[in-house]
Amino acid sequence: MGEVSIIDILKKLNKDRSEEDKFRIASEQPDGFFIREVVPTGSVYLDFRIHSTLGKGGFVKGSLNLLIGGEGSGKSSLALKAAANEQKQTGKYVVYWDAEGTINESYIERMGVDLDRFIYYKGRNLEEMLDVLQEFSIAKDVGMIIIDSIPVFVSTVIENKSAEDNNMSVEARKFNSRMPIIEGNCSRRNIALVALTYYKLNPGAMGDPRVLSRGEWQRYMSNLTIELTKKDLIKDDDKNTIGHVIDVRLKKSKLQAYDSKESFQINFYYQYGFNNFDEYASVFIENGIIKQGGAWFTFANEDGVEIKLNGKSKVIDFLKENENTFKFLQNFLNSNVDENVE
Repeated sequence: MGEVSIIDILKKLNKDRSEEDKFRIASEQPDGFFIREVVPTGSVYLDFRIHSTLGKGGFVKGSLNLLIGGEGSGKSSLALKAAANEQKQTGKYVVYWDAEGTINESYIERMGVDLDRFIYYKGRNLEEMLDVLQEFSIAKDVGMIIIDSIPVFVSTVIENKSAEDNNMSVEARKFNSRMPIIEGNCSRRNIALVALTYYKLNPGAMGDPRVLSRGEWQRYMSNLTIELTKKDLIKDDDKNTIGHVIDVRLKKSKLQAYDSKESFQINFYYQYGFNNFDEYASVFIENGIIKQGGAWFTFANEDGVEIKLNGKSKVIDFLKENENTFKFLQNFLNSNVDENVE
């Protein structure tokens, strides 16, 4: 066999490949090939903490995003808000496999999801889920796949009934062997893969007794891992519960540097999700656009007039009632952030 060039090898490898699957020299890749696209989570402040450049924070497309949290922490709601954003951005379908069976049509619509582009299925059979999602992961008009949630799926394989750990290891092995295939398909087709999960306790473990149910493959495979914890309830003036505070930790992120021990809070409202004015106020304050001194907040409006308000709630109300100032501060934030982007 004579010598061959890299060009000859590329031609041979690409002969029967689709356009998006072809091997190419890096300089010949299409524009934007190396840019990581994201789907906004629905929380402006969470997106900002994921990536300090607006528009670049959110669930990463083409890879696994992991949401870890206990019951009622907000995992499903956050996934649904992101699903609505994916539909708005691309017009593509979202596939939601619900093994928990805890959400209904009314709630899905309240989170902004378009049911005409939403494929929803309830089921707990592990093999069926893996087979079906592998099919969906090669569809050109699917933009997001959500698995809710990993620990609930049950394998049809019958193991020693007296050894629960063996059954769990069988399911972990099945996930471990099939999820890389699904994630690889999502990577080639730029599909955001979002998996919901939670910890189980392993009292005999050294260090942190919390381990991820169904295997540590989740932690290693994910591009972004977010841990959610339900905190205080949010009540209206009549003492009715209208939401709750979510404590958030970024446990893993390949988008930018992060501190896995640092936590921050976002407010979730049951009727609609997240309050944009509340979230932007937090971003403005953290960026120094709105300056805080004790309980007082000061900033300049679009006319250069200094505004001074007592209490963050007053800031939120002001932004809500003064659209021009709100847009001015948004534009100011964007211009400041852009200057720091290489």
